[in-house]
Amino acid sequence: MRISVVLSIIFLALLAFVMVTGLIIYFKIRNKAREISQDMFGNSDLLGSLKNVEQEYLQTPRSVSDGSSIYAPKIAKDFPEFNIGEMKARAENCLREYLMAIDTRNAGMLEDGNEELKEALFLRLNDLNMREIKEHYEDIRIHNTVLNTYNKFPGRCVVRFQSAVQYKFWADQEGKVIRGNKDSVCQTRYTIDCCYIQDADKIDNIAASGHALNCPNCGGAINTLGVKVCPYCGSQVTEFNIKVWNFCAIKESV
Repeated sequence: MRISVVLSIIFLALLAFVMVTGLIIYFKIRNKAREISQDMFGNSDLLGSLKNVEQEYLQTPRSVSDGSSIYAPKIAKDFPEFNIGEMKARAENCLREYLMAIDTRNAGMLEDGNEELKEALFLRLNDLNMREIKEHYEDIRIHNTVLNTYNKFPGRCVVRFQSAVQYKFWADQEGKVIRGNKDSVCQTRYTIDCCYIQDADKIDNIAASGHALNCPNCGGAINTLGVKVCPYCGSQVTEFNIKVWNFCAIKESV
């Protein structure tokens, strides 16, 4: 009987020791966290501060790489009529049309783009439709657009713009959200390429040059400039516009 009482006392003493030790550790960790939060954020609420940091990150536009000082003089020398300000506005409009076309699943929403870009959009919408996925873009806001690069290739020139973009994005499948968050904004970057084909004969491999088309009917690759009929199914194919600036590619660059 005495042994059981002694064991009970020892057990209670150990339990009390563990509890006191746990409380001491808890208060030390809490106080340390408050000190860190105070030093880093100016207040002692670490969780609240971290949430504020996350919210600030979601509201902060992505940085863009402005190459105007380098490339604007080169473009002005090669194409004096090229108005960078006007093309920036067109690039933003084209990007909005592209995103809204995906959101509404209507390729006809994209008006300011060449056949290459429209075919890429068509294939993307077709892929999403086959997988029964709907991508949504709401409250689109373009913070800034800059001239990013200018490159000359055999027979063609490419001016690339880069935009800092904000929107609410989510993708759902059978009514279930599988990517994104419809309740919070997303900050990202996009590149918009504007192409000028000077001489079709100098572009030996159109697929490698980044100007390949796909047949709007069967999706077959069209790798030669000037082709007006798909070699696979015989459908009509719209050829590239020569010596005209057209938007030819849009890509997200996170």
